Amino acid sequence: MVIPESFERDRAELAESIRQLRTASGMSGTVAAERLGWSQSKVSKIETGSATPSREDVRLLLDLYQPPTDRRGELETRAEALNDRYRSLRMLRKRGLHRLQEEVGQKARRTVLTRVFQPTMIPGLLQTPEYARAVFSQPLSMAGTDVAQAVRARLDRQAVLFDAEKNFHFVITEAALRWRMGGTATMAAQADRIANLSTLGNVRLGLLPWTVSVPQVPINAFTMRDEREVSVESFTTHRSISEPRDVRFHLEVFQLFADAAIYGDEARAFLAELTREHA
Repeated sequence: MVIPESFERDRAELAESIRQLRTASGMSGTVAAERLGWSQSKVSKIETGSATPSREDVRLLLDLYQPPTDRRGELETRAEALNDRYRSLRMLRKRGLHRLQEEVGQKARRTVLTRVFQPTMIPGLLQTPEYARAVFSQPLSMAGTDVAQAVRARLDRQAVLFDAEKNFHFVITEAALRWRMGGTATMAAQADRIANLSTLGNVRLGLLPWTVSVPQVPINAFTMRDEREVSVESFTTHRSISEPRDVRFHLEVFQLFADAAIYGDEARAFLAELTREHA
């Protein structure tokens, strides 16, 4: 399987459309930049698809190039969709990561089946307060975060786990259970909490010990909401993917890991051993 790059493709298509509009207007990139009060490099980055233009950037460009009304509406819609799918975590931190937690909580309440694959850390819905505090206190990726607000918002959204009409399927690697976020006591309490939550009737917990053969390299974490959206987060960006081909791809990847995982009493016995080790 080849990973689809729909976001990059869509951004490149928007970039080419904007470049064509400028060319049709008879302006050079330098003239367009001067009229907008931008640097020429900004215009170039937008037109080559190396930067994602904001909604406001696209609006100003369209004001300048004056395309037909229907064409303008189409490009504004495409720009809005791109910005919904790709957000800088730096900007999210400026808004407050507690607001992101609230948005994620709203999405969870609209979702019947949430699937989470985590190869590196404990999923947010399963985190203890101490573990969440350690996550939001990371010096680089979480710099500038209001830790108390972010932790409180993360814990508030965990209430959805106790809604019997919602279902959850978590697949977590042994590495995620062993990385020490907050120290040994925090990790022991975290393993115990996961074991307790795994007994909920609407929660399915799969673990991938290091001794299990995995069919795919666990490159990154992702969350699937039903079969309509996938969220992927890196050190600097947060992406929401709704392209059907990409969603199907992530569903296939999730199922590969889910099929290789251990469940039920076997998983809880594994967690009990980890709790003893951490303690």
